Amino acid sequence: MNEKKVSMADFESLLNAQLSSYRKGFNPGDRVRGTVSNITGQYVTLDVNAKREGLVPVADMTLPDGTLRCAVGDTVEVIFAGMQNGAFLFSGSLSSRPAIDRTLADAYAQQMPVEGLVEKEVNGGYEVTVAGKRGFCPFSQINLFRQEGAEYIGHKFLFLISEYGEDERGQNVILSRRALLEKERAAQRQELVEDLHVGMVATGTVTRIVEFGVFVDLGGAEGLIPLKEVAWARDVKPEDVVKPGDKVDVQIKDLDWDRNRISLSLRGAQGDPWDDAAARFPQGSTFTGKITKLEKFGAFAQIVPGVEGLIPIGKLGGGRRLMSAREAVTEGQELLLQVDSVDFERRRFSLRPVDERIQALKPGELTEGAKVEGIVESIQPFGLFVRLSESKTGLLHISETDTPKGGNPAARLEKQFPPASKIEVVVKSVEGDRIALTLPAKWEMRGSGDAEANEISSWLSSNKNAGSLGSLGDAFSKLKL
Repeated sequence: MNEKKVSMADFESLLNAQLSSYRKGFNPGDRVRGTVSNITGQYVTLDVNAKREGLVPVADMTLPDGTLRCAVGDTVEVIFAGMQNGAFLFSGSLSSRPAIDRTLADAYAQQMPVEGLVEKEVNGGYEVTVAGKRGFCPFSQINLFRQEGAEYIGHKFLFLISEYGEDERGQNVILSRRALLEKERAAQRQELVEDLHVGMVATGTVTRIVEFGVFVDLGGAEGLIPLKEVAWARDVKPEDVVKPGDKVDVQIKDLDWDRNRISLSLRGAQGDPWDDAAARFPQGSTFTGKITKLEKFGAFAQIVPGVEGLIPIGKLGGGRRLMSAREAVTEGQELLLQVDSVDFERRRFSLRPVDERIQALKPGELTEGAKVEGIVESIQPFGLFVRLSESKTGLLHISETDTPKGGNPAARLEKQFPPASKIEVVVKSVEGDRIALTLPAKWEMRGSGDAEANEISSWLSSNKNAGSLGSLGDAFSKLKL
């Protein structure tokens, strides 16, 4: 039983490997080598290493003396012409000629392709020579889609004869290359229905760019890349990314075969830039970013194309109170920024501008009594926060300043200590991450007051056995006031 299961698994593996190597389709005019598998009165059947069999009219494989030039098992070279009843239809090749001779009448009656040379452009279309005769192909019938700059004159293509007859001007031969391409496209479409699925990445050719997106031919069906799916970056024009004729990889976003609608994504096939940004720019890292959008609550800056971070308005303006981000930055402006935080769940970056003056601050060890230089970062009614280094901020309480009382304390502080201005302070105390500051003059006054208190205490101790404390003048006579 186990050996049978293994055998079936091996068979399935071999079958899948073989199917994956099969050709899904051909383009009109492709030269193909196939093996003759059967011969009937009407067609020679070929194995062309595809999911469908190939058919060649017996007449194409018949020599002038009426004998067949092939037998079952022979390998022959043929040219793909189109589709017929679900099979690949080929034209035989004699003496390296790309197509056999046949009368135009027969080709028209049997709707078999004929090869033609596009000679020149005439009114309404192209003049094409087929079997030594003059034919006409309208502009609309030379291709499936109109392609700017496409070259047809001087090239050979396969055509179907859509009209054939005689009129007062002579023989009338109307040709259509588009009809042949549409037959091939119908077969390719069925292949796509079987093979495409949402989420996969497929390769196609850009056919045209319109106001609302980009159309891409997937080889049997056409899909649309909406504008928002062209690129990850904001406000990118499609013509700056692709042009008609480009081969592109696209992700299948949605399939609606009933309505012939396929939604594609060019950016989806390129991978999610969020993963790249999160890896390259962890919390604390710095980079130069461009302002992309301004809002009342802050400004957005590009981290990598397709990923932006928010600079909250409170982080702009160097401590100044702003009504709008426009008061501090402009769109397109480049800033040195630092990643404040990364929210992986909500896929958001919070940023802050990097002040080069703050980078230059080197306060050394912040101990009590240390005199340092800082930058006013923000102002509150109870005092001002002073940036001492890239990672340290201290509080200068309003009581440690000479700010007059009354009115709006924040406004008075802002007038006395402008935001982003440099200020010299002294470390009053350090408790964990809390750093209390005072002004140098206040610190010196505090030191002088302590000395006076010490002198009074010393005098009182030395005269504690005296019967009288004497006058106040005696008590303070030794003090230098």
